[in-house]
Formats: sequence, C-alpha cells, structure tokens
Amino acid sequence: MNLFGKILVALNLVMSLVFMSFAVAVYSTHQNWRDVVQRPKDQASEPTKPVGLVYQVEDLMLKNDQLVKKIESLRAEIAQEARLKNVRLALLETQKVELEKQIAAKAQEIQAITADKQMTSANIEKLTVEVGKKSADIEKLTLEVANKNDEIQRKHEDVVRLTNQLSQLGTELAKLQNQVKVLVAKQTPATQTSGAVADAAAPKLEGIVRAATNDLVEISLGSDDGVARGQTMYVYRPGATAAATKLIGRIEILQTTADVSVGRILEDYRKGIIEKDDRVATRFN
Repeated sequence: MNLFGKILVALNLVMSLVFMSFAVAVYSTHQNWRDVVQRPKDQASEPTKPVGLVYQVEDLMLKNDQLVKKIESLRAEIAQEARLKNVRLALLETQKVELEKQIAAKAQEIQAITADKQMTSANIEKLTVEVGKKSADIEKLTLEVANKNDEIQRKHEDVVRLTNQLSQLGTELAKLQNQVKVLVAKQTPATQTSGAVADAAAPKLEGIVRAATNDLVEISLGSDDGVARGQTMYVYRPGATAAATKLIGRIEILQTTADVSVGRILEDYRKGIIEKDDRVATRFN
C-alpha cells in the first residue's frame, strides 16, 4: 500500500471518530421539545425539570399584566401627586405674594417708626435740655422760697413777739388808765350824795378775763385799780362793731390783790359761757 492509501485509511479513521463523536453529542443533547414546551406544572415524576415554556409564558404574561397595572397605578399616583404639587405651588405662590406685601407694609411701618423714633429722640433731647434748664430754675426758686420761708418765719416770730409786747402794753395802759380814773375819783368833791349820781360819775374800769371756770372768774384788775370786794362787774365779748358786742353776764368780786381779782358768776345774769380773754367793765354802755 502506497502512501496515498495510508493517508486515505487514516482519514477514514479520523472521520469515523469525528462522526462517532457527533453521534454521541447529538444523542446526549437530544430533547423532547414537546415535553419542553408543554410540560405541566404539577409533574411529580420529574420535579427538577422546569415547567413548560407555555406555562412560563403564561406566568410571564400574568406578571406583565400585573406590572402594567402597577405601572398605570403608579402613573396615576404620580399624576395625582403632580396635581397636588401644582396646587401646593399655587398656594405657596399666593402666600409668597401675601408675604411680600406684608413685608413691604412692615418695611414702610419700620421706616415710619424709625422716622418717628428719630423725631422723638430729637424731641427727647430737646426736652432733656429744657428739663435741665427748668431743674436749675426750680433749684434756684426752691432756694429763694426757702429763704423767703425763713424770712417769713422770722417776720412771724417778730409779729408774735410784737403782738405779745403790744398786749402787755395794752394791759399796762388799761391799768394806768384805771389808776388815773381812781385818782381822779379821789380828787372829786364829795357833793354827790345820790348813789345813782355817784355811779354815773365814777370812772369806768375795764379789764380782761385771765381764767374762767363754771363758777369763778379771774380778772386782770385788782385793788390798785380800784376794785373792791363785793363790787359787781359786767362781762362781755367785744365784736367788730358796737352792735356785735355781746353781754355774757355779771360777776361779784370775792377776793382782790394788788393786780388780780377773783369773782363769782351771778347765775341770774348769765347769758353765755365766760371764756378766757373776754372783757370785764364796771359799766356796759
């Protein structure tokens, strides 16, 4: 056998091996396509094999329908959310416009308040200056008033002192007048024998009530003035005019000293309550 024959034999052998391999491969990969397509879901003999393609397609179509419905639902929700978002945006836009108006109004108010504050601050500064001036004037006037009050107090004290002196001088003058009347009476001729005529010619004695109780009265006239025990005197309260002068009663002298006498109030002649500084006299006319 020549070389060409050997080559052909070898090729036949190789081709045989190849074809045998193909047969083995085809046999190993051979499937029942009907079983693959229509294998039922509840096949118990071969639980490991997948369900038929028909049923897989049905499951996928069912899932697809569910997904489509879910997508439509989600799209509806998205559309609803979009509408709500638009409504909220419109509302927020309206609120924004209102807030901008309020901000503008508040800005105007702030400007007005700032202007008023500046004006008020200027007025306060002006008033502060005026108050300072007024305070200085008040302090000056207060000092002047205090000086005037001191001066008035001194004048009042002088008036009181002079009034007391005048009262003392008036009392002394009344005593001197009474003494002069007594001396004149002693020098009068004894030709007057009638009691009524003698009383009319006798000098009029006048004094003041120094103290008084319900029954007794102390007067500023004594024996040096011509007052004698048993003598009666009138008690009156002087007024602004003669018509306003009021007769209060009469007293009877019980005891005398040189310049003071004590008398008893005669109830039959009492016309009022005798008080200190009332006047007494031997005649009331």
